[in-house]
Amino acid sequence: MFIILSVVCAFMFFNAGFAKADDISDLKEQIKALQEQTQALNAKIQELEVKQEVQAKEIKKVPELAQKVSDLKESSLGQLTEGLSIGGHLKLYMFDRTQGKHNGKSQHTNLSSGVGTHAFVLYVTKQLADWLKLDTATDFGVSASATPAIGSDITRAYNTTVSTTLRALNLQALLSGGYELKVGIFNPMFSEEFSKETFWHEQYNMNAGLCYLQSWHDSGIELYKNFDFSKWSLPVYLALLNGASQYVDNNDDKMVLLHIAPELFQTKLRLLGSLATGKWDDGDNGQALFSVGGFDWKYQKFNLTSEYIYKKYGHVTTLGTANADGKREGYYIRAMYTFNPTWRALVKYSHAELYKTGLVNMRSDKYDTTALAVNYFLTPNSDIITEYQHIDGERSDGSDSISADRFTMGWRTTF
Repeated sequence: MFIILSVVCAFMFFNAGFAKADDISDLKEQIKALQEQTQALNAKIQELEVKQEVQAKEIKKVPELAQKVSDLKESSLGQLTEGLSIGGHLKLYMFDRTQGKHNGKSQHTNLSSGVGTHAFVLYVTKQLADWLKLDTATDFGVSASATPAIGSDITRAYNTTVSTTLRALNLQALLSGGYELKVGIFNPMFSEEFSKETFWHEQYNMNAGLCYLQSWHDSGIELYKNFDFSKWSLPVYLALLNGASQYVDNNDDKMVLLHIAPELFQTKLRLLGSLATGKWDDGDNGQALFSVGGFDWKYQKFNLTSEYIYKKYGHVTTLGTANADGKREGYYIRAMYTFNPTWRALVKYSHAELYKTGLVNMRSDKYDTTALAVNYFLTPNSDIITEYQHIDGERSDGSDSISADRFTMGWRTTF
């Protein structure tokens, strides 16, 4: 019996041992699997931490990159706007009316606002360096052809003409020795009143016919130097120009222009002189000769200016295919008095003779114009101009004549 019990107990003991050994083995396998999963999770966690660290660094770079972009924009904008100057000239009609006779027939225009010639000139200047500057001026104009002229009725067009003109596009360089160089499109220094555009805040309409004598837009090269002395100075302008067109030259000959304006300091008197010569026609046959002689004198509040202008065009073809010399000549004298910074008045008389081609011989249109103008300054650069002009015009062969009175009020502003 003892033996049987011993055998049974031994059998049970060994069975229990074998069972525990199998459980431990299974547990070890589970623990090993858990360790492997843990290691995999740790690897993923480390990988995520590395990515997060990289992302954190990239996020930190965003403000830096944004600041760099902002700095770049500011730098580019600063470079663009540095030395940049933008301005303009605005000319607006308020009232305009003309009445008179054309070939003895009474005619008139209605009293209108916003006719004549509205104009806006946009100026853009860029200082490229201490010695170099870019200068541009674009003229945007609206015209209704209301200026009385020989050969036309005293009337006003119902349809306006809109125009855009590049008035100036040039580079200006300061050279050694006090010389200044200008290259491009500009107003050559011929008649100072037109070239310097001093008439803008003096008259609303230029005297009839005078513009054909004074005006000169051209393209070329201009060299300027002012020679200073103890009691006087001598500004000198020398230019090589196209002569007939401001954009292209129509021949192989350049127009040479010399302008001098000596000023006597004690008397405040300036003498004005210009001389130009060159070919003007397409065939390179027509010799042109232009000249100006005049003065500008200031005494306290009084200013007196006058210029005599002569233009000769050789080899002009008439309507009958003959050749003859065409001449434009005349003069003006302007007296202006400044009462105070607000009020100023002027009177200006001009005589102009402009060639007109006939069948065989040259004819001429003659204008005698008297202008009275009062300037009321709202600011130093903005004034209302009230102006009256009396115009007498006649063609040299008696075929056409005009006598007109023009009343205008307008507002001019420069900014």
